[in-house]
Formats: sequence, structure tokens, C-alpha cells
Amino acid sequence: MDAGKTPAFYEGHAAPLIQILAWLFMAFSTLSVLAHFATKKAMSRPFTTADGILSTALILDIGQAITFLSPAGQAIGNSQSDYPKDTIMQAWKAMYIGDMLFVFTLVAAKLSLLVPFTAVTPVVKHRLMMYTTSAVTVVWGVTAVFLIAFQCPSPQRWDIANPQCMNFRSIRTFNAVMNIITDLALAIVPTLMVIPLQVGSDRKLTLLIGFWCRVIVMAASAVQIFFILDLSLQDNNLLNTIWPIVVSGQVVQVTSIMTSTIPFLKPFLVSLESSLTLSPNSVVHTTTLGYKTTGSTGRHPSSYIKIGTPNSQGARTSKLSNIWVTADFEVKGEPSMELSERRGN
Repeated sequence: MDAGKTPAFYEGHAAPLIQILAWLFMAFSTLSVLAHFATKKAMSRPFTTADGILSTALILDIGQAITFLSPAGQAIGNSQSDYPKDTIMQAWKAMYIGDMLFVFTLVAAKLSLLVPFTAVTPVVKHRLMMYTTSAVTVVWGVTAVFLIAFQCPSPQRWDIANPQCMNFRSIRTFNAVMNIITDLALAIVPTLMVIPLQVGSDRKLTLLIGFWCRVIVMAASAVQIFFILDLSLQDNNLLNTIWPIVVSGQVVQVTSIMTSTIPFLKPFLVSLESSLTLSPNSVVHTTTLGYKTTGSTGRHPSSYIKIGTPNSQGARTSKLSNIWVTADFEVKGEPSMELSERRGN
């Protein structure tokens, strides 16, 4: 390349950039999910529904990346003048499929956090907020997919250059705004769970950092909105000028998956478990984190703990199976606590 010459993707060939980032971000997402599973295995934590949802999000993420790496998707980002109309239609079709997979990926990534957060809190108000956030997320996901699926008249529903299509910018802006709103809820609601806990400020800070890393996703979505509003659908080179929206969408997707795994990496998981739950050796109901406290009281979530007391075999079968004890204490030192009934031999 001659000195002072601009990079190739500024000359109507942004497809290589999109494909390189697709491979790179797919690797980042995969490594973050593998780190999540490795952490749980190293800490002897059970694999749960939330892990299945996260795995689904990763599969959808890989599928979305493949749409840009496929022969049809490799034209996205390049100049329209380089391709015949049929090739351009195939490129729009690849992006059409990728856009729907993009929404499904974001919804699955959010649910992989909402499911365990809902299960771990004993406070009814917090549960209701989590259920509400989950419902809004699912409804938004279904609505967004329907809007994308029927954005253009049949039979070529992927041809966004068709002037009879619904407003491309309005649909994508709506999706990005809802993504920001649901991510904000994913940060605020867990924060409301953590603030009243009777634990050290350093542990609270660790948890809050894990929750508020969603700000990265919000920032990426805000950048995507900027590029969406800046796009001109009347551009004769739309196949090329759409590349900033595609790239910013890739950033939103990879950060959404990566930040969904952060609260379950060892430093955050240990802090969360020590603040809200008992150790895995305790006789309690298991949840997506491995165990949980249950019930709702007028005190702080950490003020009451429900201990299971299993009956001995063949005798004392009428003994109550659950005991509620007051636990007004501040967790210090080792975060894992064992409260199990010991019986003499």
C-alpha cells in the first residue's frame, strides 16, 4: 500500500473488517463462556438451567457470525457496484437472518442472568422486579423478531432497499433502545438486592462492579443508535454504507455475552454466594447458583436462613423438615458457611 493511502475498507470494501471482527468476537464469546463453565467446575458448582440458556446464547451468537462469514454474507460492506442484483439480494437475505439471530442472542444472554438472580433472592419485591424484567425482555424479543421478519413486503422480506418496507431506522432504533432499557434493569435490580445486605463494603463493591459492567453494552448500543440514525436508505451504495451498523451490532452482541458471564466468574460468584446463600454442603433447596435462601421477611434478606433438617431413616419421621433461624451477622473471612445438622454415630 502506498504511503498515506487510506485502508481498503474506507474505499468501499468494509467486508474484510466485518469478517475479521466476526471471527474475533466469536472467539471472545466462546472463551468467556468456557471460562464461565470452567469456574463452575473448579468450584464444584452444578450446571443448571441458566448455563443451558447461556450455551444457547453462544450457539445463536455463532450462528449470527456465520451469516457474515457465509458466501452470501461476505458481500456485506462492499460496494454495490461490484455485484449483480442477485448477489446483493443474497447479501440482504444473510443480514436478514443475522438480524433475527442477533435479537435471539441478546434475549438469551439476558435470561441467563435473570434466571439465577430471580431464584437466589428471598425478597418478594425483588422477585417481582426480576419477573417483570424477564417478561419485558421476552416480549421485546418476540416483537423485535416479528418486526424484522415482516419489515418488507412478500416475497423479498429482506430487501431493505425496497421503499415499501417499514422504516428500517425506526425498527433498529427501537431494538437498540429496548436493549439499553433491559440492560439498565439488569444492573439496577441486582443493585437493589445487594445494597441492603449486611456484608462488607468491599464485597458489595465487587458485586456492583459485576452487575454494572452492563454499562459497556449500553454504550455500544448508544453508538449503534448513532450510526442507525446517520444511515441514508436512499444511498445507492447501501450495501457498503451499512457497515458501521453491522460492526456496532457485533460489538453489542459480544459484550452482551461476555458481561453475562462476569457475575459468575470466581471473584463475583464467591461474593454473591457468601452474601445470599449457604454452602453446597448445607441442606437447602438448590437453585441456579447451587443453593438458596427462601422465604420473605420484613428484615434484610440475609437476616433469616431456612435450614433443612432431613429425617432419619425409619424413625422420627414426624420431625419438622425446616427450621428458620435468625442470622444477624456480617460475613467475614472465608465466604462459604456450613450450617448442617450433625448426628452422632
